[in-house]
Amino acid sequence: MSEPTQTPTAVTLNVSVEVQKKFPDLVEMIKESQSMNPEERQYWVDVLLIMSDDQIQNLRNILENEKKQIEAAKRNLQTGIAEDESKLKIHFDEIKYREKKRILKEAEGKYEQEEKQDEAALLQEIGKM
Repeated sequence: MSEPTQTPTAVTLNVSVEVQKKFPDLVEMIKESQSMNPEERQYWVDVLLIMSDDQIQNLRNILENEKKQIEAAKRNLQTGIAEDESKLKIHFDEIKYREKKRILKEAEGKYEQEEKQDEAALLQEIGKM
């Protein structure tokens, strides 16, 4: 007797009661595998009962390794996104800094120019005395 179950891709997977009882964790790992298509998932479920212990352990190791690699890739992606956001923030802050610096230089230049004009006017006044 088989119990149809759903895989992540919403394809029906027929798992016998015996297989489900004997290999519940392995059946779940097969269902969650992202490297298998629906036919491959069904194949592995179908052959579990005739596989040797070594073959079952190899399949388990492969599926565990796949899961670890996917989790590592997701973490790396999240880290990369966070780093990119950080770089963008720094870049944005740098743009604000440069704009403030430009405004200050303009103000400083304007102040110096006014100071020179005042100095020239003062010298003219002194020269008239």
